[in-house]
Parts: sequence; C-alpha cells; structure tokens
Amino acid sequence: MIMKIKFILPSLLALCFYANTIAQSNAIAFNGTIEYAQIVNAELLNISNELTVEAWVQLNKVDGNNFIVGKQWCGNSQFAYAFSIADGKVRWVWNSDGNCNNSSYVETANVVFNASECHHLAVTHTTTSVKIYVDGIEVSSNLVQGNYSYIASSTEPFRIGIYKGLSGSFAYFMNGKIDELKVWNTVRTQQQIYNYKNLVLNGNEPNLVAYFDFEGLSNGAFVTIPNKALSTGSLLNAETSSNAQFQSSCAVLTNLEVNETDNNDPENKLTIQPNPTFSELHVVFNKSSSNETLQLYSINGQKLKEFQVTGFKTTLDVTNLDKGVYFLNLRGNPSNTSKFIKE
Repeated sequence: MIMKIKFILPSLLALCFYANTIAQSNAIAFNGTIEYAQIVNAELLNISNELTVEAWVQLNKVDGNNFIVGKQWCGNSQFAYAFSIADGKVRWVWNSDGNCNNSSYVETANVVFNASECHHLAVTHTTTSVKIYVDGIEVSSNLVQGNYSYIASSTEPFRIGIYKGLSGSFAYFMNGKIDELKVWNTVRTQQQIYNYKNLVLNGNEPNLVAYFDFEGLSNGAFVTIPNKALSTGSLLNAETSSNAQFQSSCAVLTNLEVNETDNNDPENKLTIQPNPTFSELHVVFNKSSSNETLQLYSINGQKLKEFQVTGFKTTLDVTNLDKGVYFLNLRGNPSNTSKFIKE
C-alpha cells in the first residue's frame, strides 16, 4: 500500500514531489511451530568485534522465547550470538569461545513488547558494551550474565526465527513476523538507527553485510530470499523451510520520489556532502551559479527556507534542523533535487 501526498513547488517549471509513506507489503511470517529461514554458508556473518542487528518485529504472543536471529549451537561449542524476545524483554546473547557454559547476555530492564505490537528493534555489540534500541531509542538494559567480550566464530548457519537446541532439535520458534532485517559489521549510532529505521536501503550503504526486505516473494517450500546488501549479494541469500509464509508487514517506511518534467538539462547538477550531516552541508554545482535560489524542503513537502547562491559552491548551516530526511532543490528544477539526512 502506497499513500502519496502530492504537492507542487511554486515554480515556472512543472515539478511534482511525492512524499511516500510505504507500508511494506511483505514480511516473513512464522507460526510458532515449524517455520524458519537460514543462510547455510554464513562465514561472512562471523563478526567478532563490532556488530549491529536490526529488524521490524511483530509478535502474536510474547510469552516464552521468540527467536529473531541466531548463529549458534551449544551441542558442538558453536554458539556465536542470538537475538530474541523473552517474555516481552529484548535479549542479546553471545559467547567468546562457543561453549554455552560461558555465555553472556544482556536483556532490557523492563518488558518492552506486548502481543500484536510492532516495533523496530536493534542491538549493537562491542567488546566493552551492548546497547538495545526500541523504535530507535536506547532502552535501559542489564548485563544479566557473563562479561563483555568479542564474539566467537561459528560454523552454524545464520538462522531466522528459530533456535537450535543442545540435542540438535529446533526450539523457541518465532510466533510473529520479521521485516527489514539488517546486519552491519560496525556499531551504528543511535542517530543512524533512528534516522534509518523508516528508510528503505539502497543496499550499498557502508558496512552493510546482509539486508532482507522480503519483498516480491510467494508462499511455498524452500523459497530463496535474496540478500540485497550489494557487498555480499547472493553469497548470503537465505532459504526458507518447507512451509514459507509471507504476509502483510507492519513496517512503515518513508521514501521520496521525484517526478521529473520539462527540464532535463544535464549541466544543471548539484552534489551535497557530507551526507548524513550533523551541522554543515556543502553544496557543489558543476557550473557556476549566478544568484540562484536553493530551496530546502521537509520530507512532507513543506518549504522551510530559501538561500541565494552564487559561484560553484556554498555551505549551509543545518545545525538547528531536527533529525530526519530533507531535500534541496535548485530553482525548481527536478533534475536538481538531492536528499540528505540530518543526524
């Protein structure tokens, strides 16, 4: 479902922006009994020092342990890490030597999940800290067991929605839905987690190792789920169990489309950097501008400010902008529209 809010910029040119609120059509759904997915050859997901895992999650029930993802098995000292929701608390478990007797785990101090709720969850792991985020905000958590450390490597598959028990049988099946699953080999900041939780990724973001949006897939047996992180691609494609289900997702994502009309002059280009930015935004033109107007818009289409620019470049102070997504447009020309993120 795509709800489009159309607004027209005041300009001699016909330029239309569409601010889209996209409820992703597909999430992978689990019935709590037999369904799961996995990446069998998951060596690239042995990330020992700095790791971030994110996903949108909706649960049908919160009692017991609902596993989101894990790369683990206690039976052969192959426990690396696991991300789950235990009785409404978000939990991150890891091991430094693969032996489950030496596992460590951090858990949210309070229940943060109730049945049928939809939340974006994220965990960041370093050798000295673990942080848990709910809807982009860090929540209070406790080191319940063990010590902060690096994460052991494991030869086990990366599994989605399931836990492999000591005997080798599966348990703690997810009863709910997972969408927009992302794995990064870096620690994402709170600002990055908050700003990107509602954005569809391009797949080329730095340090993105695995990305699953579950779009365009049909129910069936042993369905291939494409990994859309460009750096790893099909090397980390996942496969479902024998009864894959894809249902309507609760994840709400915002994008922007630019409908270009009338002017496609290839000389009229602008670039912006750094992006994302905290304070200053440097705008560079590929030809000298003479008293041009640079317009700043919010993601909802509200014009916030205008700047008069001359020469090949200018610097904008965006310190006072709220965190989020914004757009710069040069004198109403659709080919001169650039998106940036304020952190």
